[in-house]
Amino acid sequence: MDDSPSSTGETEDLGSRVERWNETLRARGAGSAEQAFGMGCSIGIVPLLLVVGLLFVFKLINLIMAFILLIMGFLVIVGVSMLIAQRARLNGITNTYQESVEPEIAQYLALNRLSRARFGTQVSQLLSQDAPLQAFLTQQEQDGNDLTE
Repeated sequence: MDDSPSSTGETEDLGSRVERWNETLRARGAGSAEQAFGMGCSIGIVPLLLVVGLLFVFKLINLIMAFILLIMGFLVIVGVSMLIAQRARLNGITNTYQESVEPEIAQYLALNRLSRARFGTQVSQLLSQDAPLQAFLTQQEQDGNDLTE
């Protein structure tokens, strides 16, 4: 099996594909996270305002206590929403990788007769360690998975 691209053109092609795949993962993850965060905040704020408003209207708490409860409630809602958004980002990236990026990588490796190990080495030179695509490829290496047989 040929372990190296035969020309600079193939190296540039790999670079552009890797950047596109990584950007696809990053964009889908960000979209999922934004949607989950917005939804979490929206769903949490309405009950918070309702409960604090009712407590204030029925004179169970004063204005200062209502303000303090609102601030504490907002902080809790934002914290929980951030956790949910992080999970949604990871799920969005994972689903996108499995559904579209992984098959494209397998096809690229088969067409270019490139080994999985060489591909991983080249990608690690092109991307930073915190890139979503790099994280998946590193995880596959650690798990011993191979995209080509």
